[in-house]
Amino acid sequence: MSSEGFKKGHKRKNSHLFMEQAASGSLMTSYDIELDNMDNTAHDSIPPPLNSRTVSIDNIPTLNDLENQPVNGPTDEELKVWEMRYWNEKFSHSRKGLFYTVLFGIVMLTIIFSYNRIGGAPQHFQYKDYSTNPNGFTIETVFNGEFDTDQKTFHFITPPQTLTSFDKDPGLYFTTEKDGEDNTVRFIAKQLYSNEFHKDLGPNKFNYDGEDYLVDTVKISYNLDKIIFSTNSRSEFRHSSHAQYWIKDVATGQIKPLTPFKDSNDLINLSYAYFSPNYNFVYFNYKNNIYLKPLQDDTPAIQITFDTDENILNGKTDWIYEEEVLADDKALWWSPDDTKFVFAQFNEKDVPTYDFPTYTGKNQYNPIEKIKYPKPGNPNPSVQLFMFDLSKGVMTSVPTLTNDEFILYDLQWINDENFLFKITDRYSEELKVIRHDSTKAESTFVRSIDTSKFNGWIEKAKRLVPVLPNKRQNRLDYGYLDIHEDKDGFNHLFYYPTIDTVDGIQLTFGKWEVTDSGVVGIGYEDNIVYFTANKVSNMGQHLYAVHLNKNNNKEDDLVTMQDPNNADVYYDFELSSSTRYAVLKRQGPIYPEAWVGALSDLFSMDQKELYTSERIITLINTERTRMAIAKYDFPVTSYKSMVLEDGVEINYKEIKPIHIDPKIKYPLLVNVYGGPGSITYTKKSSILLEESVVSGLNAIVLQIEPRGTGGKGWSFKQWATGKLGYWEPRDVAAVTQRFIKDNKGIINEDRVAIWGWSYGGFTTLKTVEFDGGDIFKYAVAVAPVTNWKYYDSIYTERYMGSMKENQDGYNHVSLINNVEPFKNLDRFMIIHGTADDNVHIQNTYDFVDELTLHNVRNYEMEIFPDSDHAIKFHNAQKIIFERLFHWFEDAFSGKFTNTNTI
Repeated sequence: MSSEGFKKGHKRKNSHLFMEQAASGSLMTSYDIELDNMDNTAHDSIPPPLNSRTVSIDNIPTLNDLENQPVNGPTDEELKVWEMRYWNEKFSHSRKGLFYTVLFGIVMLTIIFSYNRIGGAPQHFQYKDYSTNPNGFTIETVFNGEFDTDQKTFHFITPPQTLTSFDKDPGLYFTTEKDGEDNTVRFIAKQLYSNEFHKDLGPNKFNYDGEDYLVDTVKISYNLDKIIFSTNSRSEFRHSSHAQYWIKDVATGQIKPLTPFKDSNDLINLSYAYFSPNYNFVYFNYKNNIYLKPLQDDTPAIQITFDTDENILNGKTDWIYEEEVLADDKALWWSPDDTKFVFAQFNEKDVPTYDFPTYTGKNQYNPIEKIKYPKPGNPNPSVQLFMFDLSKGVMTSVPTLTNDEFILYDLQWINDENFLFKITDRYSEELKVIRHDSTKAESTFVRSIDTSKFNGWIEKAKRLVPVLPNKRQNRLDYGYLDIHEDKDGFNHLFYYPTIDTVDGIQLTFGKWEVTDSGVVGIGYEDNIVYFTANKVSNMGQHLYAVHLNKNNNKEDDLVTMQDPNNADVYYDFELSSSTRYAVLKRQGPIYPEAWVGALSDLFSMDQKELYTSERIITLINTERTRMAIAKYDFPVTSYKSMVLEDGVEINYKEIKPIHIDPKIKYPLLVNVYGGPGSITYTKKSSILLEESVVSGLNAIVLQIEPRGTGGKGWSFKQWATGKLGYWEPRDVAAVTQRFIKDNKGIINEDRVAIWGWSYGGFTTLKTVEFDGGDIFKYAVAVAPVTNWKYYDSIYTERYMGSMKENQDGYNHVSLINNVEPFKNLDRFMIIHGTADDNVHIQNTYDFVDELTLHNVRNYEMEIFPDSDHAIKFHNAQKIIFERLFHWFEDAFSGKFTNTNTI
């Protein structure tokens, strides 16, 4: 079907890829703040957000800030300059100089030829010693912000109910603007394409009882009458925090603290605070109990749960559910009409405690931090579901239809009376979908997925998306969309027309997958589902659309919203409720760009029009990034694949210096992750360690995606089942060895290094264990797992099964159990934070003890006190990346001596 078949009449033009001719690949420009938690979702690698900058609200660039700054893309002249840069540098002499240069070359070749003919020097290049690139950039350049982009604040404000008509969607959003007098940041509500609508919601600073407060986060009601602020936020784990929360009445300007106490306005740290879907209530969590505050009057907060046992958490995720399952700080789900909600209660009574000391508080005796952390074979938290009916003031238990231990993977209301939830057994082998009818207070089994048919596991469940009835579109019942594997083992989009439907209607087909962004919008009026997928390239992501009521079951029914020829582009999207408006995010490969406007406009304009049209708001100013690109020798990134001897195709990224000198032997750095089901190396833009190493240290980098990772179906993922760390090192070694062979003339085989963080640290160590120093001479492992018995139960058992039934996997295949090969390295380094709640430092200490027992001396260990898994406490984030950069600089220049050979 062509795009003209859609009501909004999208059309495509061939947009320009900046610098496409000059560099046939990515010039990466951003890293996510969070280190991956070794889950099976898309992996955005390692912190910090250096180039797609996330800054506090008080200094974030605003719409006004950037209106007077140039935001156009590169000019034709800039593109020509970048394209010809290499030749300009090589041949920048005058004609006279060029003549003498050529003449001198002819004379020298004649001399060399004659010398070789009479038995002189052998006919090969005299390779230069390694040297850094004087026109390259270093990791310090990156941290100094030379490649930063300035982003405008833009967030759609969610309506109480799904907007069923484009005409009802005003494109309501909020942004920030600075007051002209004192530069104070103010929150402003606007409507797209309306110059008249401009509502000032107040500043991001306020005074309460003589104290000044700065807003950390903000949530705004759709009526623009209430705002939730947080201040003095303190991070707890990956998604959770503690903060002071406030409610602002926009009409009066009054700001009051949100408190669980009826007769007190004392400032209390809460776990979270959110609006209910219809903005009638604020619900929050204090000391693991749920509180509810009506917003229509000054009624104090109502306590809903009353557990005083610290082992019981109501509506709040514990560590393992936050980290490995729900990826959220809350476990509470409202019905669409605000009349009831369901919450999960976690009981950690039997979960063992992990204790770790803190060191930097100047205490005479170190305080001990404690978290409930289940490891393989130990009890997980038990889970119960409860529903609270506000109209009746009654709480009831939700039957889960099992007496066995289970994991709650998802819960979603489909309409005001019914919700579905997904549970699995402890080892994530079988998923069950269960319906609960709140009017009958009963649960019924709907369908299941058995992973044995594809030798896999239940991944983190994709969110169910409700589909509303629409008689005009012949939809009479409430249904929903789900994403799961099809008969060929690829994750695709399925439509379930009713809540009780057992066999869904498959909407997408092919040897590609719907990606983790999943469904980004459903057009109620035009019956179109918008979603992201890797159809064009399994290292990229594009937006696609399909009719909800398609019946042909053909791949041809799919509509590609972007030009499929732009295979090297990674897109992401945010759609308004009706899908009338969208934020188009071009995440790579060059640098991040973003625009907002009508969806039809975004796909009918070419690149230049997106920057110049009055109907489009440009959200990212790339001028500083483009200036830096022109200033330094930027690496060239290519996206490739290699078929190994057993027929398995492995994707990898190749990052090379922009100028390859055939007389130089280049060091090689291999960067690995490899977590099961993860998608690590994509066409998203980024600049951090690897790009700095290529540009500043004149090296070549490979980033390899071994078998077991995601995006290519279960035939590729299932290799990881039961044997973490077996195939990853074999694939990494094979790809690296072949790459060296194919590039033998320019690779210094004595300067080959490998490094990784988290699961990548584990893969690094297993690769050294497997390789034994034949290929890799240097290695760095940051926060590595070294023994899967030390990692958390849900993640580990999802892939490895039970320790009892997979003893060989736990005790041999997936264990770093042979440290003798490490003696063959020239040098290696281990790095860890002492307060790592995710991969405990126990892993590193245990591994280092094995090194000591086996007389391994050729390593360094760097410990960061009180840093967690991201290693960013007390300036550690900057230090660790500088340490890595200069460690590789020393390795590549030959400064390390293998102390095991002395």
